[in-house]
Amino acid sequence: MLREELIKLSPIRVLEKSINGGLGKGNLGVFTARKGVGKTATLVHVAVDKLLRNNKVIHLSFSDNPRHIEIWYDHVFNEIAKAYNLENILDNQEQIIKNRLIINLNKKSTDPQEIESVIKKCMDGAKFYPAMFIVDGFSFYDRERDDFLFWKKFAEQHNAEIWFSATLHRHSLEFDDQGIPSPASNFKDLFSVIIMLEPKENHISLKLLKDHDNPQVDQLKLKLNPKTMLIANHRV
Repeated sequence: MLREELIKLSPIRVLEKSINGGLGKGNLGVFTARKGVGKTATLVHVAVDKLLRNNKVIHLSFSDNPRHIEIWYDHVFNEIAKAYNLENILDNQEQIIKNRLIINLNKKSTDPQEIESVIKKCMDGAKFYPAMFIVDGFSFYDRERDDFLFWKKFAEQHNAEIWFSATLHRHSLEFDDQGIPSPASNFKDLFSVIIMLEPKENHISLKLLKDHDNPQVDQLKLKLNPKTMLIANHRV
C-alpha cells in the first residue's frame, strides 16, 4: 500500500472526525489512563500519523530513558507498515526520523520558564518548528493552574496542537460530574479534548470525555490493540 492510501485509511481519520476535525492549532488534548495501559503508544501513533503526512513533531519526554521513546516510534511504525503492507518502508521511516525531534526533560522539572528555554533552544538551534508537540510523562499531580496556562499559551504562540498523557491514580480514582477523572478534571477547561483509555477483556477502549465545546460527545469507535499497541477501528 502507498503512504497516501495508508493515511486515508488510518484510524486517526476516525478520531479527527469524532472531535470536530481534530484537536486544532493552539489547543491542548490529553489521553488519560492508569500506568501501563497504553498512553505512550497512543501518543506515538498519533504522532506517526502526523509525521507520515510530512508534518514536523516534537516529542517532549519527561522519562528517565529517552531511548525508550525511540523504541516506541520504531515499534509503532513497524506495526503500521506490517498491518497495511506499506511500500517503500525505508523511505517512509527516514521521513519520520527527519520530521521528528525528541527532547528529553528532567521529570522533576516544574519551572515553566526553564522548560520553555530548553524547548526554544532546541527548536531554534535545529530550525525545527513543529505542527504538533507530544508531552509525555508530565505529571498532572501537584500542579497548579499556571502550569497548564503556560502550555496553552505555548500552543497558541507556536500555532501548534499539544497532546499530553495523564496517569490516573491506581487506588483512589475520582470522577467529576462530567465523568472526567482526576487529575485531568482539575484542568479540564484548558483542554479541548480529553480521552480515557479503558482496559477491556480483549482490547483497550478509547472513551471520548470532552470534545471541544460540544455538550454531547460522540462514542469513539476506536480501540487500542494490546498485541500491536496500535489504535484500530472497532470494526477491524
